[in-house]
Amino acid sequence: MSKSRSSLLMALILVTACSKPADSDSPLAFVPADTAFVMANTEPSPEAAVQTWTRMMQGAWPNLLGMYDSMLDRLPDQDNAKTAQAKRVIKAILAELRERDTPDKWAEIGFSTKARAAFYGVGLVPVLRIELGDADKFRAMVARVEENAGAKLAATRIGDQDIWTVDMDKAEVLIAIEGRHLVVSALPDKADASLRRRVLGLDRPNESLESTGGLTSFNKAEGYLPYGSGWIDFKRIVGLIDNDPGYAAFASLATDTPAKLDAVCRSEFDGLAAHTPRMVMGYTRFDGQHFTANGRLDLDSELASSVMKLSSPPPGSAASSTVLYDIALSLPILKIKDFLVERSNAIVNSPYRCGALASLNEAAASAKQQLTQVVPPPLSDFTGLRVMINRLDIPESGSPDASAAVLIGSSNPMGMIGMAQMALPGLRDFKLALDGKAVDLPAGIVPTEVGHAPSMQIAANDTAMAVSMGGGIDLSAFLSAPTAADGQLMHAAFTGAFYDLLGTMLTRFSAMMPDQQKADVEAQTALYKLYARWIQSIDMRINATPKGIEMIEDVNLSP
Repeated sequence: MSKSRSSLLMALILVTACSKPADSDSPLAFVPADTAFVMANTEPSPEAAVQTWTRMMQGAWPNLLGMYDSMLDRLPDQDNAKTAQAKRVIKAILAELRERDTPDKWAEIGFSTKARAAFYGVGLVPVLRIELGDADKFRAMVARVEENAGAKLAATRIGDQDIWTVDMDKAEVLIAIEGRHLVVSALPDKADASLRRRVLGLDRPNESLESTGGLTSFNKAEGYLPYGSGWIDFKRIVGLIDNDPGYAAFASLATDTPAKLDAVCRSEFDGLAAHTPRMVMGYTRFDGQHFTANGRLDLDSELASSVMKLSSPPPGSAASSTVLYDIALSLPILKIKDFLVERSNAIVNSPYRCGALASLNEAAASAKQQLTQVVPPPLSDFTGLRVMINRLDIPESGSPDASAAVLIGSSNPMGMIGMAQMALPGLRDFKLALDGKAVDLPAGIVPTEVGHAPSMQIAANDTAMAVSMGGGIDLSAFLSAPTAADGQLMHAAFTGAFYDLLGTMLTRFSAMMPDQQKADVEAQTALYKLYARWIQSIDMRINATPKGIEMIEDVNLSP
């Protein structure tokens, strides 16, 4: 054997020895490598995260089940036998789940916290595939549901596979236990046997995300962890229109959905998808107390560049906040108007010829007409907005007490102050320098009819104006806080106490509601109280980047 052939053979042996073999029983082994959408985990959730979710579930489970009970009780009793049976089945399922608030109790009906799962598309047909801890225990649970509901679930067979079916009028849900997997899918009743076999996994794809390592490679490229990630490929979805058996079956159910796309429609649909080709999502941190979820809507380079020009974050948008509630928005009004004018003009000047896109032509024409109106000052001078709430107390009677501040980014702060002086007589003789120093506003600015009139301060510089009410805020520091420099469009941060405040507000309003709505409010308020205990802080950001619009949510849970 020649030296070169020996080297090639040795290389092949090493690659084979070092590569990870495909897991033929993984949910990903059933996901087509070219799937248009998928969300899946390649590894089970870490034990620390499972323990955290278990504690949270134990607190929330009674409230959640109570809300489902209430919704079910309000469903009208009808003579329709199918509706009555569905109601009995749902009640039997709720009875099975009522006491299952620990992993051990979920294991009694076949589920496992070590499961891998995937939600994906076979063509355009959605499929959910979950690993079961014990398939026989799940079958036993279904048998109990049938017995308690007094009705058998409809069943059929495809080949040797038993399937439960739920009729949804021209569509149906398929539920099957295929090996160790629970498989659930919804597809039109006109779907042929070949599509049903592919959906159930009886006929596997030639190449899967498991055999190609597609999701693992995707995670590595995006920096995502293996506990839940995926994509929606809009270009692929558009490509499947009229080229997929699932689409043909779905299209047959709707009178306004074209069964086929002509060359013009195909070209224009492809063009739309090219502007926003896909959305990606996944976790970059995932442990017992801290979760960071990332997502990105990909844009073509020209559109991404245009969106980046809309970033005009106000002071204070850079750092994380630990106050009750804090939100900062980029609001360059004239730039936003120019962006919308440019987009609408492009459609008006070259309208879509495809009949299915006629509504876009109408929307663009309407937008262009409205955008021709002049934006008056001070709105035209706006560049950003920030609202911060340190404290908000809402007593059962009397006026609320707050500590809060509002900042308006502006290219003309003095003009904004001048307009306020014309509108409020108490400000007519008030003098304010653009030096960033906080000064007290005159008493009486807030009408006495409003109730409690808190102390107020104002500060301004050459890029923004800020007003505070109540104590405890350094307004000068608020005005001069660092500005985000990463293409930020929005930044919101709040603590768990904000949910407590929402619950209090709901309770105050519930006094004017009917009894049934009061009960719903009480259940929702109880959940908010739990959120307040669980959540230490949530920080959300939306940034414009060269790749597209990036979304980041960072959650810190309380110990």
